[in-house]
Amino acid sequence: MTPAAPTRTRRRLRASLLFPALTLAFLFGACGSQDLPALMAGTPPPSVRIRIGMPRARARLAVTKQAWTVRSLSGSSFALRGGASMETDLTASASGIAVRGRSTGAQILAVEPDDTFTLDGRTYDGRLLVHLVSGQLVLVNELDMETYIAGVIGNEVGPGAEPATYRAQAVAARTYAWMRMQEQTKAQVRFHLYDSAASQVYKGRSVPKQYGIRYGDMVRHTAATRGVIVTHDGRPFRTYYASTCGGHTTEPATSGLDAGKAHEPLRGVACSHCSTSKYFTWTKRLTNAELIAGLKRRKRPVKAPIREVKITKRGRGGWVAEGAIRHGPKGEVRVLPGHEMRSALGLRSNRIESIQPIAGGWVIKGRGWGHGVGMCQWGAIEMGKKGASETEILRYYYPGIAFTKVY
Repeated sequence: MTPAAPTRTRRRLRASLLFPALTLAFLFGACGSQDLPALMAGTPPPSVRIRIGMPRARARLAVTKQAWTVRSLSGSSFALRGGASMETDLTASASGIAVRGRSTGAQILAVEPDDTFTLDGRTYDGRLLVHLVSGQLVLVNELDMETYIAGVIGNEVGPGAEPATYRAQAVAARTYAWMRMQEQTKAQVRFHLYDSAASQVYKGRSVPKQYGIRYGDMVRHTAATRGVIVTHDGRPFRTYYASTCGGHTTEPATSGLDAGKAHEPLRGVACSHCSTSKYFTWTKRLTNAELIAGLKRRKRPVKAPIREVKITKRGRGGWVAEGAIRHGPKGEVRVLPGHEMRSALGLRSNRIESIQPIAGGWVIKGRGWGHGVGMCQWGAIEMGKKGASETEILRYYYPGIAFTKVY
């Protein structure tokens, strides 16, 4: 099912994706929609808010060799300004957020540097919003969408990919972020996205050294697709993606994700491209004690003895939609959605091939890593190495899409 566009068509697709932002909205191979927010050509990217890490009692802030402002947005008139370097702890206190050990009386602080700031040793663009919530600091990085995407794609794809794969990831990540922003009332939320796999992996300007890629390269790959998202029936959708599909992607319902209205692009496709991934197949040995403990953590308790673990329903691509565990003296049956079974048993995915009993436990064989919906990142890497363009990669994993420029 690999796309096989003629060379001339491939050039045209690449050229259209890289064309400068000179029109109100443009599409690749499909009609647009009047329902999409149509931003004027040249409009700056929207601001997006990302929660950094977990709520905490303390954080280390630094601003180096630049002007900066720290000011209250709620609860006081506190303001502090400087024109050089600054390093301090931010702490939660009963009377408000504390800076340099002194309470500001503020429930929300804005840290606004001329350029970048460093939080717990990691460098970020934009500004930092610090919320005091239930005695903890909730740290939020507010910055423009394009800079955010540049901080995502290297950490999501990892090393060894061709530029086309990073560009495809930029479009997928931008679409997901754009959709999440549209789903929320901006005035009512502290943040739109997490900085982890709960949304998209974002680490500011940081990319792991072992990846051997540079943040500046990610900025260029992002700029090449500036403002472009994918749509289906004229609307954006949640462009899910995961590490390795193990031979076939699946639909959101099987993996416990919300499909929204984008049934066709997320229906699941066959994929032979990820066969080189070390997670294409896997084997997990699990004791009965580990199984019981895992289910207890998921608040799905079972009792010894564990008599049977089986697959009762499969979704698209062979991914497990439902499983059952027969347990206890009376042989009661605990039924679990496939994604909960994966979590409780500590599996890389819920694409389970077989479950076999062994002394005191079970041997589970499966394929893939992640939820298996949307773009297979390992497959996208291999497609890029084989010469596929970003449009070919995206059309392959999200069938029926159009490309729309929203700013």
